Amino acid sequence: DERDELITKRDKVQQNLYSLVKEFILEVDQLPLSERSRTLQELSSSVEMVCSQGSEADDSEEVFQQFFEWKSVKMKKLIHVRRDTDTALQILGDWFGGILKCFDLMSEASSDLEEVVGSADEILRKVELALCEELDTNLNVHDEAEKGLMMRVCNTVKHKVCQEQSMITVIQNRYLASVEFKKHSEEWLNRRPDINNLLSIKKTVKSLKAQLRWKLVEKNNFEESDDYSEFEMTRIKEEIADLRNRVFQEISKEQEEYEMLTYSVQKWFPELPLLYPEGGILSYMNSGGFLTCSLERDLLDAEPVKELSTKRPFSCSEIEGQKVLLKGYFVDVNSEAKVIEGVAKYHNAWVQQKEKSGLLQLLFLLFCKANPLVYLMVPYYPGASLKAIQADTPLTLGEALKVMKGVAQGLQTLHGANIVHGSLHGNNVFAVNRKQGIVGDFDFTKSEEQRAAANTMVVGTLSLISPELKMGQPASPASDMYAYGCLLLWLCVGEQEFVIKEDGTPEVDVIVMDDKVKSLLLNLFCCDRLTAEQVLRDDCFLVADVILASPGCGEKHE
Repeated sequence: DERDELITKRDKVQQNLYSLVKEFILEVDQLPLSERSRTLQELSSSVEMVCSQGSEADDSEEVFQQFFEWKSVKMKKLIHVRRDTDTALQILGDWFGGILKCFDLMSEASSDLEEVVGSADEILRKVELALCEELDTNLNVHDEAEKGLMMRVCNTVKHKVCQEQSMITVIQNRYLASVEFKKHSEEWLNRRPDINNLLSIKKTVKSLKAQLRWKLVEKNNFEESDDYSEFEMTRIKEEIADLRNRVFQEISKEQEEYEMLTYSVQKWFPELPLLYPEGGILSYMNSGGFLTCSLERDLLDAEPVKELSTKRPFSCSEIEGQKVLLKGYFVDVNSEAKVIEGVAKYHNAWVQQKEKSGLLQLLFLLFCKANPLVYLMVPYYPGASLKAIQADTPLTLGEALKVMKGVAQGLQTLHGANIVHGSLHGNNVFAVNRKQGIVGDFDFTKSEEQRAAANTMVVGTLSLISPELKMGQPASPASDMYAYGCLLLWLCVGEQEFVIKEDGTPEVDVIVMDDKVKSLLLNLFCCDRLTAEQVLRDDCFLVADVILASPGCGEKHE
């Protein structure tokens, strides 16, 4: 079909490119580029010494022709002058020879002395003229026109050298790119897409899930049996826990296999999801590697968390010793895609820094077969929300600052990924071990504005909704920072009462608290609020480790 034809064409083009690149590399290997480059560099340095700065080069070959003609004329003139000098000197030599013969008594030849001596002045004059003309003929002395011509030649040579150097650089860069391409092409030629390992893992998961289902049925039946015993029930629960852990171990292997296949799809074989639709590669990629179809809610044997299930079903389970929370969202076809997209974006933001991101980790996204529900699995920190902690044993100022520094880090991570939280409140911010601040996730079925307008956006008597949101403006990072400031104020106020101004913002100036914290709060409640990044650099967080307590910030816990 058309798909197979396109794949065949792609493979052929890839093979041809590989052959051409290989040939190019062999050809470049035979070129003395390094030696030539050094020669050009030396020539360029020499030309630089005589070239004037800022002079334009003549791209035409005419300047070299003019230089050649000028040089030819100069050389012809020099040769002519030297020939005249040689002739004059030869005549002078002959004259001296004649003089010697006149005074040679042994010579049989007779010479007219007067005639020989009489021509001396003329001969000497010609010799003098010839020598002076040759001495005056200096190739290193030029008029302005000649200097201009030579400068044009030098600049043109310099330009040609630069052009060749640039060409060598281009060739070398393309050579390096070709070597890299050849390496990847060889990797592609030696790699063939194969999902057999993935399918094998899925088969193992399916078998383990079947065993787990039977074991859960056995547990339910045994609970209603007349032969019930605590010892036998403990054994069954241990077997269930073991099977569930094995399922998750195989799912982890499945995730790793998906990661490798995703890499192959993105780099080499985009057709892989189409060739093997049964592998579910496309669904995995669309969810940012977060959606799993191998995990089902009924296999977790989760217990409902009634205190959290006011708007949607919440249930708790335990996986490999870690408590997890399952958040259920009612979805239709449209909202399902929206949830997957939002979860993937949030998860990608977390992946950049992971535990240092300041965000609650999202573990899995799974669907419910029986109901139009999608479940989001996250770590469960019972009693660790700010609201729960403040109701039990309030944080000290030092603890509050440490926690809120982590919250600021979480907001910076979200805002850096262009995500507005819109749902920052006491139940959605966690203080793990009373020192690690974590920003919780939010309702992925709702928009930023819908989340910000929820009735949960209140802590104590303080509304967490910023003035601009009340005026109908859209949610933004600034509105998140306002809610952040309200939470920080709430942690520090304790039992103190505070005044709410007409615009809904709290009156901070009259509250007794640490001066640096007060300064930070004032900058969070003004119109031009601090960003999360600026908050992290604030002085009050630099001294958080040494602040132990402050009036109105709660009693120090035991």
